[in-house]
Amino acid sequence: MRNKNDSIIGLTPIFNTIIFEMKKQRKKLYFFTMVTILVAVLLSYVLHLFPDNLLSDTQAEFFSSGLGFISFITLFAACMFFSGIICSEFNKRTGFIVFPKINKYKLIIGKYLGNLFLVVFIITVYYFVLGLMGFYYYGGPINIRIFYSYGFAVLYVIALSSFVTLFSSFMKNVNITIITTLIILLMGFSIADMIVNLIYASTFEPLYSLAYLGNLITSVLQNPFPDPRYVEYSFGGMGPGGMGGSFSFGSWVTPSIFMGTTLLLVYIVAFFVIAALLFKRRQL
Repeated sequence: MRNKNDSIIGLTPIFNTIIFEMKKQRKKLYFFTMVTILVAVLLSYVLHLFPDNLLSDTQAEFFSSGLGFISFITLFAACMFFSGIICSEFNKRTGFIVFPKINKYKLIIGKYLGNLFLVVFIITVYYFVLGLMGFYYYGGPINIRIFYSYGFAVLYVIALSSFVTLFSSFMKNVNITIITTLIILLMGFSIADMIVNLIYASTFEPLYSLAYLGNLITSVLQNPFPDPRYVEYSFGGMGPGGMGGSFSFGSWVTPSIFMGTTLLLVYIVAFFVIAALLFKRRQL
């Protein structure tokens, strides 16, 4: 019968891998932290020094405008930190070590958690700076909705990391994984969303898109929550002599909180399960 000490010993390799991975990635951490602080200060303070960029009426609106760049930070951080979780082991041929130095699944779990802690720290820094500036401009208390937004940001990062880890499970090397996932996340989902909006408009909500689900990070700050969530925009009008025309198109603003949360969790589980199966098959 296993005792408590056996369980602790079994988890020790994971803890050691987490610490090692965090030390290994410290240069990336320093770089992203500096960029995050600069972007947060620029959007929440420097831009408001110019007369044309007036402060928002409410603290929640201020937070929402300041978080406009958070999706790019989380996206690039996820691609840079999680792209080598699995493929780097095979690229360096550590996946073919035959002596049991460490269980390979514990190694992958430790690497993933180490990088996740770093990316969550980067996000926390962004929200901390934004929260300080919100308190500076509007006083206390801090709008509680920023904590909801922070929760969705962390959930979104986990979803992005699971997506990148999935590609890392079958790609040949880290660079190819970074380029592929960046193209899909930056352009692939956006192009697909535009096509869906043009063809299906209000009849099909793009719940397949991670980019669309990420809109919850800012939309949850709005009070009341966006309703309706589908908005139509019209351009043009009557020209001289009664001639002319107009053009209109529709766009989904945000998923519902329940559906967005549910799908993020489903995608996280699905991506990790598929990545584990591919990893096991790749070992064989």
